[in-house]
Amino acid sequence: MKRFRLPRRLTLPALLTAAACGESDSIPVRTCDVTLTYAPQQSVAGTVQVMGEWNNFASLSQPMTDRGDGVFTLRLEGLEPRAYGYRFVVGDKQEMDPENPYSRWVRAEEYSRVIVPDCRQPVLELNRFTVTPEGSLDVSVSYLDGTDKAGPAGDGMVLSLDGTPRPDAYDAATGRFTLNVQGLEQGKHHVKVVAKDSQGREAESLYLPFWVEPERFRWDSGLMYFAFTDRFHNGRRENDAPVADVDPIANYLGGDFAGITQKLEEGYFDALGIRTLWISPVDQNPEGRFIGTGGKYYTGYHGYWPSKPRETQHRFGSLEELRALTAAAHKRGIRVIADLVLNHVHEEHPYWANHARDGWFNTAASCVCGTQDCDWDAKRLTCKFTDYLPDFNWRSSDFVDQFAADTLWWLEQADFDGFRMDAVKHMEQVAGRTIRGKLNDITAMTGTEFYLVGETYVFTDGRPQIARYISPRELDGQFDFPLYWPVREAFADGKGLQRVDDAVRANEEAYVPGTLNSPFLGNHDVARFISQAAGQLHEGGSDPFGPNRPSTAVTDPAAFEKMKYGFAFVLTQPGVPLVYYGDEVGLPGANDPDNRRFMRFGSALAPLERDLLDFVRKLGQARRAHEALQTGARRTLRVEDDLYVFQRDLPNGKGALVAINRSALERSVVLELMGSLAASSGTYVDIFSGQTLQLAGTETVLVVPPRGVAVYVPHQE
Repeated sequence: MKRFRLPRRLTLPALLTAAACGESDSIPVRTCDVTLTYAPQQSVAGTVQVMGEWNNFASLSQPMTDRGDGVFTLRLEGLEPRAYGYRFVVGDKQEMDPENPYSRWVRAEEYSRVIVPDCRQPVLELNRFTVTPEGSLDVSVSYLDGTDKAGPAGDGMVLSLDGTPRPDAYDAATGRFTLNVQGLEQGKHHVKVVAKDSQGREAESLYLPFWVEPERFRWDSGLMYFAFTDRFHNGRRENDAPVADVDPIANYLGGDFAGITQKLEEGYFDALGIRTLWISPVDQNPEGRFIGTGGKYYTGYHGYWPSKPRETQHRFGSLEELRALTAAAHKRGIRVIADLVLNHVHEEHPYWANHARDGWFNTAASCVCGTQDCDWDAKRLTCKFTDYLPDFNWRSSDFVDQFAADTLWWLEQADFDGFRMDAVKHMEQVAGRTIRGKLNDITAMTGTEFYLVGETYVFTDGRPQIARYISPRELDGQFDFPLYWPVREAFADGKGLQRVDDAVRANEEAYVPGTLNSPFLGNHDVARFISQAAGQLHEGGSDPFGPNRPSTAVTDPAAFEKMKYGFAFVLTQPGVPLVYYGDEVGLPGANDPDNRRFMRFGSALAPLERDLLDFVRKLGQARRAHEALQTGARRTLRVEDDLYVFQRDLPNGKGALVAINRSALERSVVLELMGSLAASSGTYVDIFSGQTLQLAGTETVLVVPPRGVAVYVPHQE
């Protein structure tokens, strides 16, 4: 049984309402104390003060009071209801509030953010939330009246379960909502509570998503799959609408929500061992064509040109069809994350039309990234990707509020389980921290966890850039570009495998424990792995519109061997490994947009492609079935130019062995097992050949076939 209670940290804006007062058998009235709390990790000699926007950050800061246990507090009184910036002053140093994920830019400085509420506003307080793996739910929520005691509006007090109102849950005499339900089906559910007072003032609603499942879900328990929506599968022809006079590779090709749903219901993702499904941005994009890279015309088929908020791309399908997609995934225990575009919008977007002069956008300071005097890194926070994509100013608090609200709207309306944040390094960190803060507020109430993964396009030396955004207050992880480049060099180009091991070891030093980065072989911004492995990208073959771009299919068996080596490595690494749609069948392609060809299934696949798909399925199923391949410690056992052997092990003595042999000779290797496997024994079996292996500590002998891969897992009788 899991029980979750709303924390009483009063530094979080969502919680700055304090406790209720009043008798238990009547409608309680909120109090409106706002208290800042500073709990230093070590004792403080001297005073702690607060400097705040409420007095224009006066040089004479307000002293905080030591409660007697080394924790300092300050009660704010008499302030106008609004958001304020503040910092703690400890000695001669200023500090952001370490417990507050929310911040506010005032002029050119970033401060922690506190909200002084309108005390007349009613609030909802979660008292109890319990859910069991067997499907028992117990929820208690209190309505707290505003200070003018307007009283609740009878018809505005609603608790719903999975969208169905439960009138019996509300007690008008006490203002309490209670719900106790048994036997809920396995899968995802949600409780929604809304309330308003007799004057029509609405309390901030409570959205409480939760899962009924036998054990706690882990994001690294399986693979992540990027189903590039327009290019994955066409489930409904009626919404097809390509734009005239645009090359098909830069146009809408018909993939939609219904197509992804169809493949979910067919079990395509289950067979691959997918636990997380990433889909393209879902917002409406502009009609028509626009000049892009190389002077070619493009459409918004990719989803990265939002033109309307809170409206689905009609070529992908309706909101109802999007909900059907997430529902189909959730029935299978698969989480769905959406691509979140927060750096910019298209110039047709109403936010640009209505707020271009309100500080929401970088206007005078913005230039086109990559042009003269507009370096991608030096101007990363203010440059725009192209002239028709105005760049957001994340220092605008009004804009931050709007996009946080929009993100939560999509989370609830589409029933998403997290987000992939696009172009992370091009935004102030307030972006990721605000989204994470909002998600953490829900997690604190329900225990439901959300995955927030970022895209920071860097090269092999980019680990510090990747790591700066990863923390419990921001991203869970990022796509592992510093590992990606040596992986491509080693497995696609055939260079020595030592570079891969060096990259893995560098990762282990660069990132904090618990980081959930995503290793990958390919994505939608780079040429396809198999085209590089087959040598199709030389002599102009990387030009997506050129005559030498890769052919329809790869027929070189050696290229598929390289693909298998790469997948064997990536899909057995720590984190949340990504499969970019089509890589599992060796879909070819040059640079963007040729790397986004339409997906092929079933009878459209050649024997080599079907064989690769079967190989990836075995890897995905093995990862899903064996915890050691998910969370086990990774240890290198042997690395040579063409041989790589490593283990994953758990403290209980269970583990897995992964071996890649690119040479034309069979290799018999005496391994010195490490960690818990050094003292472990037992029979292991190769998921590909069925061959068995007897662990013998530091004298374990492993035989790897020529040009072969072996993944040994504990034998199950």
